[in-house]
Amino acid sequence: MHIAANSSRLVRFLAELGAASGQAPPRNFSERMGQLFDLHDSIKISAVHARAAAATFEPTAVSREAVKADFLRARATIVNSALQSFTPGGGQTRLRFPTVTAQISLEATMTCEPYLAFYAARQRAMDFRIRDLQAATREALSGLSPRLARLAALDAALGEPLSTHHRHFFAAVGDLLRQRIEHQIEQYRRAAELHEERLWAATVAQIRADMQGLLLAEIETRLLPTLGLIEALDEQDED
Repeated sequence: MHIAANSSRLVRFLAELGAASGQAPPRNFSERMGQLFDLHDSIKISAVHARAAAATFEPTAVSREAVKADFLRARATIVNSALQSFTPGGGQTRLRFPTVTAQISLEATMTCEPYLAFYAARQRAMDFRIRDLQAATREALSGLSPRLARLAALDAALGEPLSTHHRHFFAAVGDLLRQRIEHQIEQYRRAAELHEERLWAATVAQIRADMQGLLLAEIETRLLPTLGLIEALDEQDED
């Protein structure tokens, strides 16, 4: 299952953040980001097809409805965890949007680092959950029909080469986020002599909104391969 980088909400969101920072996205921005997923030199198509063709089908008692329900439940958990991490006191998540605490000074919150560290931690957490969800969905599909068993085998064969491209792509997300936060902090410092406390609160609120929107868009993008497996459940089997 291939992530369509050049058409995802994530790429559009990144382009908007760049424009809001006064940094116009480069020409053909979406296409250039999509090049991170150019697999021409990374995947031996013959080997992938051979693995899919060799897939064996062993029926299981799992229903298609149950597979869909498990996916929807897991997706909701991932999204809710992300949302709660931006809400003070929301839920029991350990990863929280940086605010002034006994461990984090006001001066520290006026730099990029706490926000980037928080976002990177959220990326690692959702990467683990989504990869686990994809593997579980793939395993469930393999026992539903010969066609879905082949699709699951194909998804597994593509997993390793695709993961390298995905890492490059999502690393670029962090770089663009840094540029956006640096721009917001710089804007604050230029205007900080008047209404400093209120102005910083507004700056933090904008950083929070940008990061939450970006994280949700990234979750949506990371879930696309698994969503493709789920959508295949509704296709007619010809076996």
